[in-house]
Amino acid sequence: MHLAPYLQGLGIGASLIIAIGAQNAFVLTQSLRRNHHMAVAALCALIDVVLITAGVAGVGTAVAASPLLRQGAAVGGAVFLAWFGFGALR
Repeated sequence: MHLAPYLQGLGIGASLIIAIGAQNAFVLTQSLRRNHHMAVAALCALIDVVLITAGVAGVGTAVAASPLLRQGAAVGGAVFLAWFGFGALR
């Protein structure tokens, strides 16, 4: 087993988590308000682990190689953005 790709993925994942982005700002806001702060932090950490694992496992390559998966990802992303936009508009 090659350790270099694992460490590179771990480093990239850590750099994405450490940077203050929308997710981290949300977790900080919930923590300061003490509004389910432990559950929010745990859920966000779990989601990060799942997404980083999917990336390391090559899900992006599989989606790019399959026209059906690529179309599904595009439609799923568009539906999510429309739903999120509608919720923000309300």
